[in-house]
Amino acid sequence: MTNPKKDFALRGWQILASTLVVLIVLSFVPPIEAGGLSLRRASVISDLIDVKKPQSEESVAELAPEIDIEEFEVDLEKVAQTVEQTTQTVSPTGMATSASWEGIFEEQPSGGEYITSPDNLPSIEELPVADFTSILPADGKITAIEEFAQTEQSAMERLYEKLLSGKEQVRIAFMGDSFVEGDILTADLRELLQDTFSGGGVGYAPIASPFTGFRQTIKTTSKGWTPYNIMQRKSTPEPYVQDFFVSGWVAKASQGASTHWEMTQKRRHADECRRARLLFICREDATVSVKLDQEEERKFSFEAGEHVRQIVVESENISSLEMRIDSGAAGFTGIGAEFEDVKGVVVDNLSVRSNNGQAMFWSNAAVNAQINTMRSYDLVILQYGLNIMQADRTNYSLYAQQVEKMIHYVESCFPGAAVLVMGVSDRSQKDENGITPMIAAEHLTRWQRTAAENCGAAFWDTYATMQRLGGMETFVANGWAGKDYTHINYAGGARIARELYYSLLKGAELYCASLHERIEKSSPVLSKPLEIDPINKITAEKIVSLQDSLLDGTL
Repeated sequence: MTNPKKDFALRGWQILASTLVVLIVLSFVPPIEAGGLSLRRASVISDLIDVKKPQSEESVAELAPEIDIEEFEVDLEKVAQTVEQTTQTVSPTGMATSASWEGIFEEQPSGGEYITSPDNLPSIEELPVADFTSILPADGKITAIEEFAQTEQSAMERLYEKLLSGKEQVRIAFMGDSFVEGDILTADLRELLQDTFSGGGVGYAPIASPFTGFRQTIKTTSKGWTPYNIMQRKSTPEPYVQDFFVSGWVAKASQGASTHWEMTQKRRHADECRRARLLFICREDATVSVKLDQEEERKFSFEAGEHVRQIVVESENISSLEMRIDSGAAGFTGIGAEFEDVKGVVVDNLSVRSNNGQAMFWSNAAVNAQINTMRSYDLVILQYGLNIMQADRTNYSLYAQQVEKMIHYVESCFPGAAVLVMGVSDRSQKDENGITPMIAAEHLTRWQRTAAENCGAAFWDTYATMQRLGGMETFVANGWAGKDYTHINYAGGARIARELYYSLLKGAELYCASLHERIEKSSPVLSKPLEIDPINKITAEKIVSLQDSLLDGTL
């Protein structure tokens, strides 16, 4: 007869052993997905067995996308069609579009038209001479502008040609983020280029913005406007959300809304302004008053329409300008104003805070194209990426694809302009080891260069330049950057601007040298037929006679 207690104990041990075996086996089963849920690993021996989820070579941080791809959505084919249709149907100087201070708008050039065909080379005597030895650093340490052009004459070469010719105005758009907000860096770049190639004025300024007080190069006072920023486009009402230029600001007018701009002497050439251009849209019949230098005032009337309008003012010296909306405020969109000389270099600061470049896709391609026909760009610099940099990330391939889209978007809206991708700046971070550089900047730079190369654009390595100057830690120590180890200040902007200026001068020098070489090689060896000296004429005739005799065998 069996013992019931003994059999019960045996069965209990068998059940416990079986359960333990099952749990051990389950410990080696990886997490699974079921019904859209991620089920955790079942393990009672997790402290003894270290089983990890399979990973790629990249870290866990790499698994998450570096950007929200939906923010960068754009139909580039539609953009190209919009630009083509706009430029064919809207005249930049038509009576319905433009008005001028003197009423003779057709005599006021829009700029951006000077391009020499590489097939029609000038003579050596006609070529400009580019020698900036007295300006460039003696040690020769210059960050070269890398060109990946796929055409015989690149857009950068056309830019250099136009700079050196001195025949036309050269306009540069500097599109960036908070790194250059308030005319940081661009003020110094503008000043240096105007020193060398002439020009004046501070370029583009918005009608109204909360940040106008931050900018030192021009004083802006706005009243009666409601400004909207492109980064908050979802809360921007119709129709203003459709009116954004790549500058990133538009403003809704109330009756009597006004803006007063005053030139300053904070920078060289900032007050050397002889042409101003007011840009706006009026969907109702509108009357705009413009006052020049606090004295003379004139009124301009426009019929309702959807296209961009401009009022161009020219004077020997514009010290201040004011515009006021007298009627038609309900349908009025203020865009901005341009301040420039009638020749030389103009640099527009088109910075948008917190922008990684995606904001350009939210602008209206038709607005961009119309403004470009009024005063076209020769160079567009793209300075982005600072806001997406992550300490542990090395792969920015997804963002590089968006940089390529940015380049194509710029090429569509501003045809003929050279595109220069400016690599991300250096940056440091605080950790347990103190202040250390973010090596992510080096990796992001590599991906940005790849994007420029794939598109045949140009590239300038900001990171390498700052490293050569000591890196972000040195910038902060020298008072050139903020204690966030991310943003430069005006002193730091001046350092980087000078380096970019040197790179542009060196590029112009190399282009000029290569052009001289091309023309010399294409020229005939003998510029005119050989002439025989009369003294040696008899000798020459005898040699010819002797050659003939040898040939016919009479000698």
